[in-house]
Amino acid sequence: MTRRQDDGADRDGDPKATAPDTDADDGGGRIRPRLRRLPTVRTAAVAALVLVVASAAVVSAPAAGVSVADSASVADSPATNAVTAQPSEPGGSADRHELSGSFSRPTYTAIAGDLVDIRYTASNTNGSAYLLIGGNRLTDSGKSIGYTDVVKLGGEFDGTINTRLLGTEEGTAASCRATDCDLEFVNENGKEVADSLSELSGATGAGGLARPLVPQRYRLAITNGTFVVEEPGVVTPVGAAASSDLLLTKPTFHDEIEVFTTADPENVEGSGGGESLSALEQNGLDRTAVTEGDRVVLGFESTGIWGALSHFAAEQGEGSLQAGQAVNHSVLSEFLRTEDGVSLEVRQTNPGMNEPRSELDLANADPEDVTLLLADAEELETGDSTPGRFYLVLDTSDGGPFTEDPEPGDEFTVEFALKGAEGHRYAFAEDSGEPPAPFEQRLPAPEQFPYWETTDGTVSAEASFSVQERYFEYDHVTDDGELLVEDSGGAVTGTTTILPPIEMSATFVDDKRDEPFRSESQVELSDGNFSINADLGGADPGTRLNYELYDGTTLRDSRTVIVVDDTDDPDRLAIDSVPENATVAEGGNLSALGIDVRNAGGLEGERTLALDVDDGNLTTARELTLSSNESRTVGFPSATIRLDPGEYPFTVTLDEDRRNGTLIVAENPARTTIDENDSEGDGSDTDGSANSSNTDENTTDADGNTTDAGENSSENDSTGATTPDGNSSDLDENSSDPARGSGGRDDGDEPATFLPFGIGTRETLLGTLLVGAVHLLGHWV
Repeated sequence: MTRRQDDGADRDGDPKATAPDTDADDGGGRIRPRLRRLPTVRTAAVAALVLVVASAAVVSAPAAGVSVADSASVADSPATNAVTAQPSEPGGSADRHELSGSFSRPTYTAIAGDLVDIRYTASNTNGSAYLLIGGNRLTDSGKSIGYTDVVKLGGEFDGTINTRLLGTEEGTAASCRATDCDLEFVNENGKEVADSLSELSGATGAGGLARPLVPQRYRLAITNGTFVVEEPGVVTPVGAAASSDLLLTKPTFHDEIEVFTTADPENVEGSGGGESLSALEQNGLDRTAVTEGDRVVLGFESTGIWGALSHFAAEQGEGSLQAGQAVNHSVLSEFLRTEDGVSLEVRQTNPGMNEPRSELDLANADPEDVTLLLADAEELETGDSTPGRFYLVLDTSDGGPFTEDPEPGDEFTVEFALKGAEGHRYAFAEDSGEPPAPFEQRLPAPEQFPYWETTDGTVSAEASFSVQERYFEYDHVTDDGELLVEDSGGAVTGTTTILPPIEMSATFVDDKRDEPFRSESQVELSDGNFSINADLGGADPGTRLNYELYDGTTLRDSRTVIVVDDTDDPDRLAIDSVPENATVAEGGNLSALGIDVRNAGGLEGERTLALDVDDGNLTTARELTLSSNESRTVGFPSATIRLDPGEYPFTVTLDEDRRNGTLIVAENPARTTIDENDSEGDGSDTDGSANSSNTDENTTDADGNTTDAGENSSENDSTGATTPDGNSSDLDENSSDPARGSGGRDDGDEPATFLPFGIGTRETLLGTLLVGAVHLLGHWV
């Protein structure tokens, strides 16, 4: 009666099997084994049956599978574990003689859940050779495990064992549960108790595995197919020609997801429309912003999943999985749907209000929109022939693999997880004495990765990507969007989200020349930047051309190109020349100081022309606006010179252009300077010459009144002169206006004598003062 145990390892009894005696030599170097009576054990499993096999990805496995016939050889097969054996009674027969074989290694190491390749040789001259895969004891606990499998060597078996399926109803392709095998199961007396592997568990009361083959050391053996079954179910091979160990290790997980973006493979030259990882990497960019319509590539790294993936690939006719292979994405979709404890999600994180969330719909995706690529692991230890990474290539075009079409601005998160709940382990669903179904978990139970232990929880890797517009962004444009290109063989440059190897071109056309000009240049794309070498036909700054951008024959952009001297300073103004010496009149303005300026950029420019004379004694500035290619001579007519005659250094500045010269201030020929001490006699000058406007002394008129002529000098202040009647005459207030004359006189006065310009004798002094004042104002009447 079978006792099923939850941990899949504990069985009642001590499964210590007794190997056949090998003390009989037939004289030909071959060993004739004698059966010894096996001690009674209390195991309910088909333990002690077989020396073990199975694993997931052998670190030491061959680069390619080994095809093995009834008699096969491997070059590196050592002789140390090669044995020949002949059975003896009971259960033996003459046609099972001459069994020989060997393994290439004493230990094969692989990862539980992956594939393993076994290199061996086997020969049975009168029958078939079989590989026993199972174990009688776990090395760390001493507890027995159930049987696994018996594989017929040669024919369909190429040495590859899928450890995820080992001991289940799927098993290995050459398993004797699915293939006709000439097996004998007899008791100690030679009586047959079963004639096939499928009958073994019923005949012996043995159960199957409780869970997928766990990480542990197992044994492998090459035998002739005859087994002795002793109650209550201990099974041992009659003869073993060779043995080896299989060490299965715990799967590992890489907690990072690789993300990059790449162009549609249809645009990759030489790809023929197909995809390869190297082509995607060569024509992609290591960035998480994918351009709408391009493809985002997601890379995942893990072990313990490749046996299941290989199983579903075989079901869909994909064959064995190898690094560098492209596989239909439905293999991954079926794996994620079936294998409990493994999940992969790609979903939008920023849907708008009342908008549905976009998610990856792998199960319903078109093969043209999703590609599954396999690659060698980079961070993890895997077998030589088993991939360690897989890549999903997702198209972001409309109608692609997402539930909602991705749009610029959408953000997505990616999560790949191997799930685990502490205190739980994966277990096969209950069977009825038959081998378990490989992907049916015992319920109720949380989702659990098959190889996590009770102390393991969920491990996950996360990444993100976003969708952006397809655009060209130029480096040098005007506010109106016109392109700027330097006249000295410049280029149109900028950034773009468009990826190589898309072929694009640009044309430059000038129809205003005597002979119309046209040139064409290719667009160079590299690392998110673009460059167009512009052939402008020797155009001068300020010239305008028509620019058009083409994607193949499709027009993508059309603009005006303006030729400039410097794209970084396209409206620069410059000083052409400054006079070394400039002469101006004292008290005049600076219009005579002419500065030659020009537009040196190509675009209309506005700048300030600044002048500094004598280190800040005279400063002025002028705002300039010059159109393209305009030249002009400008001065400073609004600036009045308040410097004494002499020579003064000056500096003019326009942007970063700076020039120097000398300003010569000459005396004003229209001016006479009146010295305040310039008088004759005792101050009673009858012609008034002593009463100049610069005289600071007071003069006395005929009536004895004083007149302060100094108060009415060139400063023209408000102090007036005294009239002959003793009244003051304020020149500013025109109380005695020389332009009109006085016209009045006191009694007893002599008649006024009028001078030729209308001023009488009594008004001579006042007139003199007025004349001086008028002179000092710079106006003669």
